[in-house]
Amino acid sequence: MDAKLYLIVGGTTPRATIDAAVAGGVDLVQLRDKRLDDDAFLARAQELARHLDVPLVLNDRWHLFEESGADGVHVGQDDAPIEQVRRALGPGALLGLSTHDRAEALAARARGADYIGLGPMYPTETKALTYEPRGAALVREAIDATDLPVFPIGGIDAERLPALVEAGARRACVSRAILGADDPQAAAEALRRALTRF
Repeated sequence: MDAKLYLIVGGTTPRATIDAAVAGGVDLVQLRDKRLDDDAFLARAQELARHLDVPLVLNDRWHLFEESGADGVHVGQDDAPIEQVRRALGPGALLGLSTHDRAEALAARARGADYIGLGPMYPTETKALTYEPRGAALVREAIDATDLPVFPIGGIDAERLPALVEAGARRACVSRAILGADDPQAAAEALRRALTRF
């Protein structure tokens, strides 16, 4: 898990956009699209798995993992229990878990996670929030609770990321900051620079 910049894409995200993001420094990609049925989601996952030069993670749909060709699965606290997913996937698959506070971060390794998402950091239009965004304060609270890779997530862009890095973050997970940019490669490069400032 040397990945630093994690990108969440949807079922209709153009492959050229994803390629540009990877060229700019994205080194982990998650396919997340609640609107797609399993057949459409699987087809998109298979296409990305064949094409990408970086690991691909499926959001939640662990029952499609073997057919997809993906490298792992990411689950939330309210999805299928991560312990059940770990047993189903076996030890070789990459498994991520969403966390929202120090206690969840602390418990993640024992529950079977290989990395965690931590957030939300800031308000975001990408996903409806059920937790209050806490930004750098959440990073400072939780970053030392685990030795797993920690990916802050939620409303992060190149302007907001330095504050998280100062608080101890060394990784980030984004979507709109890259996918909504006029130049996805340049946007990814700016995020990578922010991550390596300290």
